[in-house]
Amino acid sequence: MRVNQWFIGLLFLMFFWVLLPVKVLANSSGFYVTPVIPENQLEDTKDYFNLSVPAVMDQTLELVIINESVESKDFHLTLLDGMTTNDGTISYDNKHKYSDSKRYKIAEIAQLEKNEVTVEPNSSETVKIQLKNTVKDFFGMILGAVNISQKEEADKKAGVSNSFAYTIPIKIRVAEDNNDYKLTYDGLTVDVEKVKKALALTFQNPNPNILRKLNLTFSIYKKGDSATPLYKNDMNEIELAPNSLFTPMLSLTEAKLKAGEYVLKIDAKSDVLNESWESEFKLSTAQGQSINGGVEVFSESNQVWMMIIATVLVIGGVGYVFFKKKS
Repeated sequence: MRVNQWFIGLLFLMFFWVLLPVKVLANSSGFYVTPVIPENQLEDTKDYFNLSVPAVMDQTLELVIINESVESKDFHLTLLDGMTTNDGTISYDNKHKYSDSKRYKIAEIAQLEKNEVTVEPNSSETVKIQLKNTVKDFFGMILGAVNISQKEEADKKAGVSNSFAYTIPIKIRVAEDNNDYKLTYDGLTVDVEKVKKALALTFQNPNPNILRKLNLTFSIYKKGDSATPLYKNDMNEIELAPNSLFTPMLSLTEAKLKAGEYVLKIDAKSDVLNESWESEFKLSTAQGQSINGGVEVFSESNQVWMMIIATVLVIGGVGYVFFKKKS
């Protein structure tokens, strides 16, 4: 009994060890990065750049990379643009679809002094970022970041390569804040892949400001009957980066919709917004259709087949157990 208790306790320890956040690994990487805060910094922030700049920019930013290990380290630096993830959070990347409203990317107004840096053991290296551009007919926020990544030597035997990185946001307020908050809805498409079974939605923050604490409510009705929703879902505490696309997937796995025509109603609310939209869409059993194409798993015929398969599996499982007991 004691052995079993010890074994169960060990399993719990291993489980929680696996769930430890990646940040712990980054803290043990032997280096860290800190921004040198300039005089035109807004608010009392120390861990990222939050700048107020004129339309004619000419400023040098500095980052300090501190290597606390006993070995030299090589770093790669990259400028990234602010973007909105499918989950409704702000992140930084260059490999994403851009909004047509985005006039200035961070790489167009900022330039790294060097993209590759080597820092000797127990020492530091200062890296400069030059802000130099003339922004015309624009006021508001340009959001980006600088990513500093260190590539460890690959473990050739295990085939594993560990890489640690820091991302330092760069918020640039040009001239003044833009308080014209807006959210547009560009429509939906039905995902025809059986595994996903979702509506792909597209929203857009067309202005150079951050939309915060946005709540979206989704209600699906049978077309022609708006009395009672067949399915409801929501997303809360969403944040949208300036001039960015937001493309969430509204899962229909729990909607239990049959083939037919439907209406999706969307309500968007925040402290500065109160908007509503409606979209019609169609679910059918046909495959290979265009935008409102088939989601075959929703049809009645497929539900019947699923019940038949489930029944066969249950009967087979019971028969197997009976056979084992008899043997």
